Amino acid sequence: MSFWLLDAPPEAPALIGPEPTQCVSYGELARLADDFVAALPARGGKRLGFILCQNDVASVAAYLGALRSGDCVALLPARISAEALAGLVARYAPDWIVMPEEPHGMDLSGHVSTPWLGKTLQTRPAASRTIFADTALLLSTSGSTGSPKMVRLSYANLSTNAESIASFLGINSAERAITSLPIHYSYGLSVLNSHLARGAAILLTDEAVTTKPFWTLFREAGATSLAGVPFTWQMLQRLRIERMDLPSLRTLTQAGGRLAPELIRHFAQISRDRGWRFFVMYGQTEATARIAWLPPERLADKLGAIGIAIPGGAISLDASGELIYRGPNVMLGYAESAADLALGDVQGGVLATGDLARIDEDGVVWLTGRSKRIAKVFGNRVNLDEVEALLESRMQLDSAAIAGDDKLLVAIASDAPEAAAQALALLREALGVHPSGLDVRGLNALPLTASGKKDYPAVQVALAARRPAAH
Repeated sequence: MSFWLLDAPPEAPALIGPEPTQCVSYGELARLADDFVAALPARGGKRLGFILCQNDVASVAAYLGALRSGDCVALLPARISAEALAGLVARYAPDWIVMPEEPHGMDLSGHVSTPWLGKTLQTRPAASRTIFADTALLLSTSGSTGSPKMVRLSYANLSTNAESIASFLGINSAERAITSLPIHYSYGLSVLNSHLARGAAILLTDEAVTTKPFWTLFREAGATSLAGVPFTWQMLQRLRIERMDLPSLRTLTQAGGRLAPELIRHFAQISRDRGWRFFVMYGQTEATARIAWLPPERLADKLGAIGIAIPGGAISLDASGELIYRGPNVMLGYAESAADLALGDVQGGVLATGDLARIDEDGVVWLTGRSKRIAKVFGNRVNLDEVEALLESRMQLDSAAIAGDDKLLVAIASDAPEAAAQALALLREALGVHPSGLDVRGLNALPLTASGKKDYPAVQVALAARRPAAH
């Protein structure tokens, strides 16, 4: 059953928040979704819409309405710049846009503006274009940068991945997940989709895990699960989540990048002590969200592994060691303009992930690096992920390694000159390269994307603005 059909008892709670007393039932959510569709311009064919998403009722209702009506919808961050949004509008010519009420700063002449559920609905006469019938959703892999490259996902991609996630996490109608991640991000969206697939409730908030309102909603509305990217778990370690009074919490999930083994061990122990389940997962937007998961009971003996393929999927390695995933959740392909929306399924259910991996004797998968995260320094191949892992394990330093012109550029999350000098010495010894091929610089903090991952383009800009700390 497709989650957007909202096949749950109509009186069951679907969305709660941002105040604990605010609740939208499944029946009410279905009506809001259909009311949204009724507000759209007449269609001559499949329409394209943009939603500038916030973790709120209107964004969810518009998203579900688009799926229920057969439209294609792109989910974008509400804080996208006017320049980036204008570029996407020029390339894709959406028929409708859902925006926050406050002015966004871009010229939308030719659009008709209508208030809708605390948002502004911008519409214009439907464009003449062809959109592949199975295309349901467009997601960007670039956060808020406005890159025109989008992942094209089908209705089957969305429904099968939601069902698979709900299955291995054991989600049922009694669960209550909180939006600790933005819903325009594939991981955050997968939390929403998988819970709707089981008739569960979602607690809506845009507050960060470091704020009091987040935890007030969490406690008073009885959140049962918490999802986070590595940055989230770093914050939760500092907040000492193990000391919090969270009687309803049962499940923790982590994805969105590699979590340091020390942090995995830390939260695995806390989970054992508190009776929680801690799931380490792996995925990509190109696979709708999820590819692999590690059962909590395997954390002790498989620490650092990404686990096994999700239900319905299969993992193998090609001759170079690249992880190849096959499953019904593999994207249709990419799009970079409106013309690409006419394309069909070019992937055939097969995704070359770009990650290097190994599979152990128990069939458990371990990532070993990124196939495109390779630098050449004086002819020597250097795995950038291994550089970061080395600094993390030997110096407890967060770092971001980038390939320069025959040079390895490394940003460390420390302004201390001695830290940069020590990092340089460690890398010189470990890599066996001349110091002139290494450039280590300190930053107050590493730039992160909206989803909490290291923002390598922003790191490169920040490095260029600073003098070398050590070379």
